[in-house]
Amino acid sequence: MSGRRSRSVGDIAVELGFKNVYNLEGGWKAADTIPHQPYAKNHSPWVHTIFEKETETAQYVVTDIETREAYIIDPVLDYDPFSSCVHPSTAKQIIEFVRKHKLNITKIIDTHVHADHLSAANYLKMHLDSKPEFWIGKNVTKVQDVFSKKYNFPKNDFRANGEQFDRLIDEGDTWTLGGNIQCDALFTPGHTPACVSYRIGDAGFVGDTLFMPDIGTARCDFPGGSVEDMYKSIHKIYDHWIDDTRIYVGHDYPPSESGRDYDVMTTLDAHKRFNKMINTHVSFDKYVSMRKERDASLKAPRFIHPSLQTNLRGGTLPSREQPADENEDPASVGRFFKIPVRWKD
Repeated sequence: MSGRRSRSVGDIAVELGFKNVYNLEGGWKAADTIPHQPYAKNHSPWVHTIFEKETETAQYVVTDIETREAYIIDPVLDYDPFSSCVHPSTAKQIIEFVRKHKLNITKIIDTHVHADHLSAANYLKMHLDSKPEFWIGKNVTKVQDVFSKKYNFPKNDFRANGEQFDRLIDEGDTWTLGGNIQCDALFTPGHTPACVSYRIGDAGFVGDTLFMPDIGTARCDFPGGSVEDMYKSIHKIYDHWIDDTRIYVGHDYPPSESGRDYDVMTTLDAHKRFNKMINTHVSFDKYVSMRKERDASLKAPRFIHPSLQTNLRGGTLPSREQPADENEDPASVGRFFKIPVRWKD
């Protein structure tokens, strides 16, 4: 297009809040003279965000507009620790959105076993007419093995083999959303050993691997976490995905001094240039030092124990306990989350 029209479009984009907008004089002939990345079948899905502020979690509905096929990524099941009550208020918002837009949900994807919120995947499976599959990375079994021992799950009630999920995703798996939106998966361990980042068309969903550039990355101090693995995983994303990939993060915690509102998306190029912890100019040793120093100051997530004990089970709450008296009605005994206790002088 001519310079006049592209400049007008650029001005409108800036007014709408888009960043990194540039006008190239000379049209398509000039575009051929500058470095560019080839088209890679990265059709754009429609990404709708539902932000859950209690745990500051971004949930996504990712849709192929032509076919109305859609995925739900990292849905939240609400939990009130004071009343010990689990409720689906946020999940119902997702269902309402799906029904309003007549979407066909075929997959629910958790990027990892969340330690800060309960997964609503099982609830959504039961309440959506399409009965979608629940997907997670195959290394979930490593997390199940560690924490089933930590919480002393009864062997007759839980097996650490991933059977609680419909499909265990492997590195390099590919599939298609709708007619032409290409999808693939990268193993990105670091935050947990089971973290997977998903590319759906030109949109990347990285869970707790990357946060917004002014925050950096997720913590790496959970059992099975690794700062060294996190550095390698993020550089794997940098190397495998093209720069204009839209990166959608799992959480946002706006720094108080920034004055900005919640934000969950920027480009991969912005991370490579500006991520405060792991842009392309940060060395391995520097990142490891910064991440370990930051992790040493962090407390455990508020809902870590209810979250893990639910999410390891595929979003299912613990089974009802058996009554001590065999003559007692089993329905009279409730479900319980285990909370580890330590003595500290």
